Amino acid sequence: MGQTTLRPMPVREDHWKPQDRIYEGILERCVANAEDDEARDGTAEMMAGGLIIVVLFLIIMAGANNATAALIVCGILAGAGFLYIVSASKPGKGNRALALAGIGGPGRLPAGYLVHPTAWQAGMAQHVAGVPESQLLAASQMCHIFPGTVDDLISFVGHVAIHVPVTQAQTAEDVQRRAKELVRIGMPIVVDYAKSAPPLPVPGEPGGKKGKSKKK
Repeated sequence: MGQTTLRPMPVREDHWKPQDRIYEGILERCVANAEDDEARDGTAEMMAGGLIIVVLFLIIMAGANNATAALIVCGILAGAGFLYIVSASKPGKGNRALALAGIGGPGRLPAGYLVHPTAWQAGMAQHVAGVPESQLLAASQMCHIFPGTVDDLISFVGHVAIHVPVTQAQTAEDVQRRAKELVRIGMPIVVDYAKSAPPLPVPGEPGGKKGKSKKK
């Protein structure tokens, strides 16, 4: 079976993307770890296994004084070990989807990271694969000011979409037109909410520090 083709990242007309040193470091590290996992071919494991088989062959041969028996036993073990290594070292197809599991997944990133290339490589593409195209496009146009997470933004746009009729057979123009309508309705709400919404916590940032009491 072929792999599901993922949509390309939505790109804003102004090409805006969030810039944060802490998040950049987290995303780059997660992508690097996922790529390392996907690149595993079992070479190191096979070399270690081969060395163990050689040592085992010498031990059996010395103990039983029978080269044939040693070859048979080691051959069986080598075959079983090879099959195990091949099956265990196959690249994990779900690695990218789980790359950001340590911080709660791609959906827990600030909304702006919906249009961040590294976040898209770190599992965002898989995370939003089920979001309708018009809603994804609308979300990308509001993500720069939305005061919440990617999941919050997707949920918000989904609620707005309930009130916008959908045509049965949608063309590319219909999708674009619907996305613009979602933005037209949702943007004023987001702008108003952003004025009073608290900022999202930053990973690695210490919790609220208690201010020092002033001596009277």
